[in-house]
Amino acid sequence: MSRQILLKRARGPREILLFDVASGRSAPAAVPPDARTHGTQANVADQSFALYADEGALWLQWNERRWPLASQDLQLSYAHDLAAAVTTFTAAGRSITYPAWWRCDPAFDPLIPEQDEQEDYLAYVVAVWGDEALQARLLEAWA
Repeated sequence: MSRQILLKRARGPREILLFDVASGRSAPAAVPPDARTHGTQANVADQSFALYADEGALWLQWNERRWPLASQDLQLSYAHDLAAAVTTFTAAGRSITYPAWWRCDPAFDPLIPEQDEQEDYLAYVVAVWGDEALQARLLEAWA
């Protein structure tokens, strides 16, 4: 049996998930709503992404592939194509392009500071990756 950990769903209905580390798949967990969780999970364009504490480190997982977030070898990028209204996220040379969160927002103005971290889970992941102090706080909270 592979290792499983409890994560909170980051987008959509608030629920606790049982996350299978080997496969990157998750399912609703039959636990109390206040059960201790070790990170978050979100589906983006039919792909599973998770950010969690395990083995004394923070991990980014994309489907079955995972990386220690603090690794010097891990490179992340996040960018919008304004004309096409899509976002591209890249982790260690692997990319996904999906509809931008603001695509259907008629009030969106690209000249006003964006709310990427609040609206797009992968922007949040990149923000955590770039902030060692936030990584330390999350590791303490999720360990």
